This record gives sequence, structure tokens and C-alpha cells, in this order.
Amino acid sequence: MAQIQGLRVLCFGASITAGLYNSGCHHHPYATRLQDRLQAGLPSHCVQVESDGLSGDYVIGGEYLSRLKPHLDAAAGEGRVLDWLIFQGGGNDLLSGEEPAVIFEAMKKLWQMSLQGGTKVMALTVTDTADQRPQTRESYRKLNQMIKSHQHENFFVADLFSKIPYLGMSQETRKIVWDDGLHFRPAGYDMIGDAVAERLLEVIGAA
Repeated sequence: MAQIQGLRVLCFGASITAGLYNSGCHHHPYATRLQDRLQAGLPSHCVQVESDGLSGDYVIGGEYLSRLKPHLDAAAGEGRVLDWLIFQGGGNDLLSGEEPAVIFEAMKKLWQMSLQGGTKVMALTVTDTADQRPQTRESYRKLNQMIKSHQHENFFVADLFSKIPYLGMSQETRKIVWDDGLHFRPAGYDMIGDAVAERLLEVIGAA
């Protein structure tokens, strides 16, 4: 009988990770879809996907560090392995006017803390928005390009901005996928789960 392998994944971020929609009255975390897709794609593994999304949190001056560290410490203290950190963040910081380069440096510190403990990191690009103002598009472009260009052993990227473009779908589909122009509806969060699962399975299969 083949030995069952464990695979522990933490989806970590802000409202997109929490799956917020309907003005915060409901939540549909993409982690649920990710769990199902990973388990189906890795039948020889026991897949555990946890989710920690805090709506409104900031990478800079927020609670990202104080929230992430206990997850890493708990895994290390119990002799467990947190195999993957799926990192989402930066959107709230951009909306607050922070410079992309400053946000990126703060992100790298969180990624490095995870990598040093043996956890692989998959960073998600900042998801698209209905805001089409040139300054908004440019700040998103800059930060996402930094994320996609970053290179480090055991660091990978899933480009959600390109996978789920706000204007890259029909109006009818947009009503099903998008909620308020910033967050998604359940169908949109399921699309995130699918995109992350496909990228993870690609990386794991290539290992």
C-alpha cells in the first residue's frame, strides 16, 4: 500500500483571502475550492488547506506580521511542516496611497520569514479592480511586476491579475464573477481557487 503523504497549505491575506462579498455580510474563501482541487489532483496526499484572511488588513502598518508569525511558530513548535504559504496582499496598501516599492519591500520580509522556516511561498499578484484611472493602473502594474519578477529558491507566483481581468469578460460574466469592482462573488473566488490550484499542481508536478 502506498504511503499517504501530507500537504499543508496556508492561504494568508486580507479580504480577498477571506472571500468577502455583499459588503462583508457573506464570505466564500477560495481556500475551499483550492482544497477540493488539490485533493482531486493529488490523490496520494492528505491535503489540509487553512485560511487566514483579515479584511482591511495592510502589509504596511497592519497585522500581517503579527498574524503570520504564530502560524509559522506553531508549525515549528509541533514539529509539523507548513508546506506552502499562499500570500495575498498589497491591494489595501495601494488604495491607501503607499508606494509600490515600499509595499514590495514589506512583502519580501514576510516571504523571507516563511522561506527561512522551510515553507515554500506562492505569492498572488494583486487582483484587478474596476478603477480604470491611469494612476491606479500604473500602481497596480508596478507592484505586480515586482512580484512577478522576484526570484528566490522555493518562491513562486500565481498571476491572478492576468487570470481574472475586470474588463476581460462579458458584462454578463462580470456580474457573476465580480461583486463591487474590488471583491468577487462566490464564482470569482472559485476562479481564484482554480487558478491557485493549477499553479500549485504545476509546481508540485515539476518538483
